[in-house]
Amino acid sequence: MFTLSFGKILVVILVIVAAWKGLRLFTALQKKLAEAQRQPPVPPPGRGGSRTETTDLVPCPRCGTWVPNGTWCPSVEECRIERVRKPQPP
Repeated sequence: MFTLSFGKILVVILVIVAAWKGLRLFTALQKKLAEAQRQPPVPPPGRGGSRTETTDLVPCPRCGTWVPNGTWCPSVEECRIERVRKPQPP
């Protein structure tokens, strides 16, 4: 009824080896995915990385637009933002 032949033993051993290799591959893939989720995302090129510096803004004396401190502001004719003019008192 249940006879053991060389072919049956070989098939059982091959199934066990295939399951063992598949389990090892599956755990390796899970480990790589977990490591990829733990790492911070790579910043896009040309963005300056992950800088945490802040820049103070100051109003331009000519046009009133806010510009970074220490930079040159274009003249009123070159400004892209229209200045909000305060009403003049009578």
